[in-house]
Amino acid sequence: MMKKLNYLVNWGKNKETAWSGTNYSLYKALCNHYDVKDINLKGNRWIIAFLHKVLQIEVMSIDYYRRLLLRKRLQEISGNTFQFSEVLNDSVNRKTYLYLDNSVSYVNYLRNQKPEIFAVSSFQSTDSKLFEKREREQNEYMRTCSGVFTMGRWLSDWLVQQGLPADHIYPVGGGTNVDTKLIAPQEKNHNKILFVGKDFKRKGGFITYEAFKLLREKGKNVELFVIGPKKNPIKNPIESYHFIGQIPFSEEAKYYNMCDIFCMPSYFEAYGLVFVEALIFGLPCIGRNCYEMPYFIQDGNSPEHVNDATGFLLDKDDPHELASLMLRLLNEDSFSRNVISRRQQYIHDFSWDTVAERIAQVIG
Repeated sequence: MMKKLNYLVNWGKNKETAWSGTNYSLYKALCNHYDVKDINLKGNRWIIAFLHKVLQIEVMSIDYYRRLLLRKRLQEISGNTFQFSEVLNDSVNRKTYLYLDNSVSYVNYLRNQKPEIFAVSSFQSTDSKLFEKREREQNEYMRTCSGVFTMGRWLSDWLVQQGLPADHIYPVGGGTNVDTKLIAPQEKNHNKILFVGKDFKRKGGFITYEAFKLLREKGKNVELFVIGPKKNPIKNPIESYHFIGQIPFSEEAKYYNMCDIFCMPSYFEAYGLVFVEALIFGLPCIGRNCYEMPYFIQDGNSPEHVNDATGFLLDKDDPHELASLMLRLLNEDSFSRNVISRRQQYIHDFSWDTVAERIAQVIG
């Protein structure tokens, strides 16, 4: 008989697309290990609407009031409880676990120490005093709960550096739902660069374009394909720039198969499963040398990865350096061979089934 697990999550309007499919994919994977009780955390929409529209309460504050409403309603829940927001705390009859891709403490760190990154982090409009209170609440929860699961190893390291107990912070990763039947690489011309990201500025889209433009100015026959933004972010683009916009992943696969390399030097990236998708399709990658990107990409400039490099990590905001890395990645076949040789490892390590197994080993 399977053990029971309470699964607390706000499904939103569409269960299968909540948090880009993360909530539902992990839910299904955990069902292979537990008798999962799905508890929808959606708060009273009339109260939330009143707080927002009438009292003009900021979004994160609405989340705070939602949690207060839910805590009162859910206090009697017992047993192992998995949640995406620290709604319930441990008690004598309940163990609680949290799954995060980022922390409030790190957002506050960016606000105070790295304003240039905070300015493109998607948290620019948040209330600083409210976030300070949220940081204290979240840190207190993480000190006393039964376990914190992080998507990224960088976040696990960060939380430990902040003084949180290392013995119950677990980097378990995240999963991707790539349909391997879509992998059908075309003959490569060693000239096509792919960028995928809705938030063009935060994802490093402009420096990617500038590096591509430098290569064109040097007479290199390179092409740049941009997927993600609703509107073309580049005014008067040069020749061989292709704006694709927002398309379903089944259509994105065409470009993963057609292109030679993937480039997305994000300024802030809580995890970045798009890198895993690119690697599964066989594309060497260029990312920023921070967050989870050094864990995804074996850097071709590192002595440790002379024989198994899968891409490059950008250390500074320099389009000339990025253009040089693009050119090397396009011209040296060893990178793509290394990536393709790891395909089955990527598929296994970054599947939701594998993530669920790691979680189950902790919860028991």
